[in-house]
Amino acid sequence: MTLDPKRLMELLSIAETGSFTKAAAARRVSQPALSNSMALLEKALGVRVLERGRGGAALTEYGRLLTTHAQALAALLARANDDVRLRRQGLEGQLTIGASPLACVDLVPNAIATVERKSPNVRVQVEERPDDQLMHGLRTGAFDVIVSPAGAETDAPDVVCETLLSDVPVVMVRRGHPLARRRRVTLKELSDVRWVFPSAHTAMWRHIEALFTAWDIAWPASYVTTNSVLALRSLVLRTDSVTISSPHLMKLELASGRLIGIPLAKPHFVREIVLRTRRAQPLSPLAARFVAALRTEAAALRRA
Repeated sequence: MTLDPKRLMELLSIAETGSFTKAAAARRVSQPALSNSMALLEKALGVRVLERGRGGAALTEYGRLLTTHAQALAALLARANDDVRLRRQGLEGQLTIGASPLACVDLVPNAIATVERKSPNVRVQVEERPDDQLMHGLRTGAFDVIVSPAGAETDAPDVVCETLLSDVPVVMVRRGHPLARRRRVTLKELSDVRWVFPSAHTAMWRHIEALFTAWDIAWPASYVTTNSVLALRSLVLRTDSVTISSPHLMKLELASGRLIGIPLAKPHFVREIVLRTRRAQPLSPLAARFVAALRTEAAALRRA
C-alpha cells in the first residue's frame, strides 16, 4: 500500500486547524470531499487517524504519527522550491542546523567556517533551541541536522545518533564565593545554597534532576530557572547563586577567573554531545560536507 501524499497534506491541515470546516476552506475543497478523503485514508491504513466530535477533530495516536511525516513532507517540498530559487541566484544550496548553546560555542561555528572556506556560495541558518524543540524540528524537516547533548531518553527509531564529544559539567560559582576555594564539592554540601537552573525543557535540567535523585537530596523549593545562557551566567556572576554547567560553555569566564568551576564528587554525570540526522532522509551534499567538518572539529576538540 502506498500513501497518497495529498491525503497526508489534508490530514496536516486538519491537525493545524482543528476542524474539517477550516481545513476544507484552507485546502479549497468541500467538507464532504475532505471527509471522504480521510475515510479512504483510514480504510487504506486500517486504523483511525481522527476522532470526530462536536468540538472538532482530534488526532489519534496514528494520526499524530502520520502528522509528523506530513510535516516532514511539507518541509521537503518547501525546501525543493527554495533550492531551485537559490540555484537561480547562483547559490549552491542551503543548510539549516539546530543546535544547543554548548554546540554553538566552537563545534558548530568552526565546522561552518570550514564548509564556507571550500563552498562560499551557500546559505546557512543556525537556530539555537531547547532540546525538545530541536528533536521535533529534525523529525519534521525543519532542520537538516541537529547538534546537542544526548538526552536520558532513547531516540526515536527514525533518528540516527552519533556521539561527537563528552562533557563533564561542574559546579559554577563567582570569584570570591564562599565555595570558590574548594577543590571538590558534594551535592549534599549545596543543599542550602541558592540555585540557578537551566530551563526544564533541556537535557541538562533532566541530568541535574537525576543527580539530585542519585544523591537522595530533595529538589530545592526556591530557585531561578532560565532558558538564557546569558542570564544564567550573569546571575551566577552577580550573586552567591550556584549552577551546574559545562566548562566549555563558560570557558571565557573560567579563563578570566570571573567564574570558578568546582568538580562534583561522584556520583556526577557525563554528557555526550551528539549529531542527529533523519534515518530515511539522505543528507544533501552540503549537509554531508558539514557533517564531515563537524567530525573533524570534534576530533580536534577531543585532542585539545
